[in-house]
Parts: sequence; structure tokens; C-alpha cells
Amino acid sequence: MRTGTSALMVVVLVLGAWLSPVGAEEMAEGPPPGTWLATLQQEAASVAVPNAPNAPDESQKPIPLSVSVDYTLVTDYIFRGINFSEYPGEGREKLNHQMGIGVSYDTGKLGTFGVTLWLEWYADQERLTPGSNDHLQEVDYVGYWSYPIEAIATTFETGWIAYDFPQLSGDEGCTNEWYVMLSLDDAKLFGTEGNVFSPFVAFYLDLDDFHPGCWLEFGVSHDFALAELGLAGCPFLKHVTVTPSFVLGYDHRYLNKATGMGRESSKLGNLRYGLAVSYDLAAALNLPPQVGGISVTGFLTFSDAVRDELIDDELFGGMSVGWSW
Repeated sequence: MRTGTSALMVVVLVLGAWLSPVGAEEMAEGPPPGTWLATLQQEAASVAVPNAPNAPDESQKPIPLSVSVDYTLVTDYIFRGINFSEYPGEGREKLNHQMGIGVSYDTGKLGTFGVTLWLEWYADQERLTPGSNDHLQEVDYVGYWSYPIEAIATTFETGWIAYDFPQLSGDEGCTNEWYVMLSLDDAKLFGTEGNVFSPFVAFYLDLDDFHPGCWLEFGVSHDFALAELGLAGCPFLKHVTVTPSFVLGYDHRYLNKATGMGRESSKLGNLRYGLAVSYDLAAALNLPPQVGGISVTGFLTFSDAVRDELIDDELFGGMSVGWSW
């Protein structure tokens, strides 16, 4: 978003989360897929909902199945630095609605298999795509497999992403990517109870419309649970977690194809700075673990366009509500 009114709207959304009846806010983006529900379209604030602290112990489940659902309201749909929800003369921001549904099964020795469905609605789709008769902008289907490599405290993940664009016809209406991601459990490296930087690196290769375009990301984040910072006795703040994050995106012949501008090249694409405030609603309401985890998040993100000849700086934010079991 580029206007003063838009920036003000972001601030109002985040403050609204803080002052809402549930008294909460939530977090935004996390590492990519596998967590794909918790990040699918991370750059789009599809972010999702962090693993809820009140979620039931995996060992107590009748089957090692995990389910999660999240709903997000965000001021702009930003993906890899590209704004997919803004048109000339838009003026006041029209909100984007996003929903993610994920199911995964932990086999134990063979790792975890999972699927995710992610949907994006845009309130002004008919202005963005003349002739459109509904607001559905995108549907993504993800299948993945992850496996923890204990010897090096790293989780390996790979999967397939199918992007479907209902407003487009023919071959342009769908593209596919293969990705691979490595996430380091640096708690073991630093000898701490929780992760320090939660570093990850992810590589995406388009196999259809933007082939051979590639996108590489490296990111870090840290959860500051206020209860662990001396506020465990505060009725409200003890359930709050603040998470700053940073993600670097490297573009290899992807942005020029996606935007239809510029020459093919390999350059740093964008830098993304995020701040999320998450509220553990399940713990605040003292719900039993069998109910699962429920969290509310407010987030604010700035995408710094390093390839400013193809993309713009973008400030966006919103709220997300999620449930996980």
C-alpha cells in the first residue's frame, strides 16, 4: 500500500486487534510450507497461525493426525514483492480475505505427509479483473513431505504447489512449483529451551508459466513470550507473544516473467520485515487441550523492493484467527 490513508488503515487494524474483546493480536508470517498453512503465501500475509501453545500433546491423540484452519483479513495481497490486489486509482484499500485449511499425518519413522488448501478473496475483484463475476482471486493446493534429520537438528521438507487463478483462462489460469526447504532447530545449537533465530532456507522452482523462474528465500524470526519476560503474573500479557521476523528473497528470472517487465536476470528481489503480536486465546479461556489451540494475531509487514524497477515498496498488515489440533 502506498497512500497515507492506507498506512493509517493498517495501524487501525493492528490497534483494533489489541483492543478487541478477546484482547488479542496475532502473528503473521513464518517459514514456508509444511508449515505451509502456517505460512502459505508467507509473503502475502497468508501467514497464518503459529502452533498454539495449548494444542493437545501429540502422544495423547488417538491418531497422529494434525488439523489447522485460519482466516486472515489483510490490507493487500503481497506475494514475492508483487501487489496482486491494487489497481490504478484504487484509493481506499479494499480488504483481502484469506483462508487456509491443512491436514498432516505423522508416520513416525517415515516423516510427516500433509496437504493444504489456501483461498484468496479480494473485495474489489471486479475492478481488478474487468468482467469478473465473483471475488475469488486464487486457490492454491499443496502436498508436502517433511522429515527431521536429528543428527544435524534440521527438518527437510519438499512438496508441490499448484496455483489456480479462477479469473484467468487457458494456460495462464494455473501454474505449478516444486519446492524444498531446510529448517534448523537452533535450540539444540545454542542449548536453549526454545529456538533463537529459527532460520530456514527455501527454494522454489516454477515448472509451468514462469519456468525456469526460481525464487530463493532465507529467513529468521524469534518468539518473545511475554510470560517468559517477567510478565507471567499479568492476566492479559502472559498470553501474548511478540514475533519480529526478517526474510530475504532472491529472484532468478522470476519477477520479470511474473510482472511482464524487464529482462531475465538473477538479483536480490526484496527484503521483508515483519512484526506480529499473537494472543493465545485457548490458554486465556483455560480451554482443555483436547479442544486444540486457538490464537488471534495482529501483524504489520514491510516489503522493501530491492528490484524497484519491477516491484514497489509495500506496507501491509491485518489480523488472523486460527485453530489447530
